[in-house]
Amino acid sequence: MSYREMAGDVLAFLDGLGAKDGDEGGKAVLVGHSMGGKVAQCLALTRPERVAGLVVLDIAPVRYSSDEKGGEDSGWRAVEQIVRSVASVDLEEGGYATKRDVDAALRKGILEDPALRAFVLTNLEQSRSAKDGEPPLRWKVHWDGIVGQLDRIAGFDLGGHGSSEDPTYDGDAFFIHGGASRFVRHSHLPAIARYFPNHMLTTIRGAGHWVHAEAPDDTVALLKRYLDR
Repeated sequence: MSYREMAGDVLAFLDGLGAKDGDEGGKAVLVGHSMGGKVAQCLALTRPERVAGLVVLDIAPVRYSSDEKGGEDSGWRAVEQIVRSVASVDLEEGGYATKRDVDAALRKGILEDPALRAFVLTNLEQSRSAKDGEPPLRWKVHWDGIVGQLDRIAGFDLGGHGSSEDPTYDGDAFFIHGGASRFVRHSHLPAIARYFPNHMLTTIRGAGHWVHAEAPDDTVALLKRYLDR
């Protein structure tokens, strides 16, 4: 689950839509949050000719760590805890019939914030093809697979870009930071500037890491401003 591999998946998706190399239609404006933001950054850095613009929500092109308690990477430790908590909800053994049942199970864990639980539950769907004995709900994402790759996800390895120097994306890059989040710190700014020399950073005050879920109107307004530039 490397970022280069996931960026390749996005590129294949664009190609599947008919957006090919060599014409203006082959470019897209990428918008990504957290891990998706790192995927978008990776694609912009490794295939800049396919990226018309880049918007990154509350993540920096750096490695995060959960080793130091109370340190500036405590936000990453919280994400790890959330992912492990959600992965521990066994849909088959738990006998959950509705999203409300799963919501109650998550509430008993560490997910006390109802907005955050609602965001997590967007990854849960009713299984239309469930056979007798199979759970009626299923996750859209492979949580156990993500748990097994958390250390890799915490990093930002662009391996295989073919140069000893760091690649750059010279297009317009817009970083949106949640003011109450610890994922974009002052110490991360040199890395952002190194990879994205034409970047702009703005902060949505009071929003945490899930900035688009906590402040959707502000996030959409900023996106519109960027797209209309």
